[in-house]
Amino acid sequence: MNRREDLIEELNQLLKGTHMGAFIFEDLRDKITAVDLKQEFHAYLKLLKEHEDMLNRHICELQGDPVDSSGIMGTLSDMMSMVKNMVLANDNEVIKEAIKSIEMGLKALRDFDDRHFTLSEHMRKEIDIMKDDYHCIYHSLHKQMILGQ
Repeated sequence: MNRREDLIEELNQLLKGTHMGAFIFEDLRDKITAVDLKQEFHAYLKLLKEHEDMLNRHICELQGDPVDSSGIMGTLSDMMSMVKNMVLANDNEVIKEAIKSIEMGLKALRDFDDRHFTLSEHMRKEIDIMKDDYHCIYHSLHKQMILGQ
């Protein structure tokens, strides 16, 4: 594979993870009881959808085909998460699961950066925005968890 194909593949991996994250957050949002926290999750989902759109756009700009799902393994993982999340007893437990999901997203972005791809300035800025958004979500969730106790 050449650099462009490698980059498309890596961007598609990020996109699969973003699909998985959005699926998990949708499932978790439905389990929340506090109205204000449910609204926060709605805002998080909006950001994740923006990230999906951004990754789709960059893959298309590279003449690649964006994945439209989290893949077979991602779908299995999504289903396992749904089953595991069925037993969440309160909003604090939901927040803890959401934090785990965001941590996985941050790890995926760090791994992407570690591959030292030469990115266009525009793409680099948008990847950095994704990282910033994930950090903001993480801190917001952590704050909600502390306030909820």
